[in-house]
Amino acid sequence: MYRRDLDALISRNALPSALLLYGEPWFSDHYAKKILPMWGERENILSFYFDEYHYESARSFIAQPSLFGDVNILYIRSDRKIPKKELDALIALCQKNPTSYFLLHFSGEDRVGKELQKSFTKKRGGDFTRFFKPNMGEAIAMMRHKAQELGLEIENFTLQHLFTLQHEALSLCMNELEKLALLNKPITVSDIDTHVYGMGTLSLDAFIVRLLNREDVREDLERLLESTGDEIRIVNAITNYITQLMLFHIYIKVHGRYDVTEIVGYPLPPQMVKERAAMSIRFRLQTYRKLLEHLMLCEHALKLSTAIDKNSYLISALIKLQTYLE
Repeated sequence: MYRRDLDALISRNALPSALLLYGEPWFSDHYAKKILPMWGERENILSFYFDEYHYESARSFIAQPSLFGDVNILYIRSDRKIPKKELDALIALCQKNPTSYFLLHFSGEDRVGKELQKSFTKKRGGDFTRFFKPNMGEAIAMMRHKAQELGLEIENFTLQHLFTLQHEALSLCMNELEKLALLNKPITVSDIDTHVYGMGTLSLDAFIVRLLNREDVREDLERLLESTGDEIRIVNAITNYITQLMLFHIYIKVHGRYDVTEIVGYPLPPQMVKERAAMSIRFRLQTYRKLLEHLMLCEHALKLSTAIDKNSYLISALIKLQTYLE
């Protein structure tokens, strides 16, 4: 089921007795912390973390009748595949024992999560939610909520800067917000650069600008890869940046002006808006199409090809991307 469906079940207190959560790390953690207290008190929970998992102990726990009307809650946090036979048995025990609950919080590869979800069917009394990476707007909304909880004063464009510099890892952003709250002051982009990354770290935005200016970015790319180790996130950041430039281009072409709030949905620093508007009109729509198609093929190759050197491939792909620029 989708996240909105899970939210609906939570609001009605109608969760199934066996549930699998996997996918985007922050969402998985957030909902696990939300669901467990709904089922019962901490003393009613038997938790297994990663290598601690022991099938016989887990089975015995949820098979036993609860005392004094309490419940038995089994919580497993794992990044490894649990045998289907064991999962099926644990879920079946939850069906036989109405006071037993089972939450599997899986933090491994999504392809393994897809295999695990086959055991959590509604027919067996279970269900699952796979969480996906939020888009920029969703991420900013969630970070905004977190900032308000912390009493942290921070603008949306600063949150966007944090999300981009953390390579769209929402859980890392949430951790950084807690640290930034200790400064007891309104947070600016400069504060993010100083306290989150340090002044010597290359900004992704600066890298993308150099890329689109057809400068030699090979050394910069090596530095980014050393800090992130994730070629796909770099491709996604470039795609998001170019998509935003294209939206500026279309808006300016239609209206003869630009309004950043109407274009991206939230304000940005005036100088940043001016720079992006100026860059957006440098390229034709046909060029934007070529750039985005090239990046889509690049992302596809990085995700599916196992026989390539991803580092070398990305360098080659970005050099080729620069040939499309006019």
